[in-house]
Amino acid sequence: MRLVPLFLLLAACGEDEAVPDGVWKVTLSNQDGDCRKVRDYTGLSTDDLCGTDCEGEAPQIEETVRYELFFDGDNAEIKLDGQTFATGVLEGCQLSYESPVWLEDRKSGDLQWSVVGHETEVQAKVDCGLPKDVDWIGYEEVRILESEDPAQEAGCGYRVAAVGEYVGD
Repeated sequence: MRLVPLFLLLAACGEDEAVPDGVWKVTLSNQDGDCRKVRDYTGLSTDDLCGTDCEGEAPQIEETVRYELFFDGDNAEIKLDGQTFATGVLEGCQLSYESPVWLEDRKSGDLQWSVVGHETEVQAKVDCGLPKDVDWIGYEEVRILESEDPAQEAGCGYRVAAVGEYVGD
């Protein structure tokens, strides 16, 4: 009998964690194969997809992330590691999104940057006719807004292909 009040107290104190409407494993890359996959689907040039307008060569980028999407009507919130990473709008299959400004502490000087998702199609609420084994395709642009790092100029950006698959909700 004493367990019941304790259980009720614990249940009342616990906060329900929101369950995402969908989860995608997305590879962000400027590697030739990934850029070609997006180019072949979107018709954009490889330079538009995986280029840079920064001085020098773009660093080699290949990272897989887990995007959790939460929908409120057509509005979308993208979480990464439990934190809101970006917000946007899903219209049919087209997802447009933008992150807030992020601060990256570096030994050589802090950076402020943001991300914009371009030409992104996501199979979320409807079948979008995407290539086999692809449920997310488009590209992201990382814009360097401010830089105290002498090796990284402000006002330029890097573009990476974004290709992923739906892994559940």
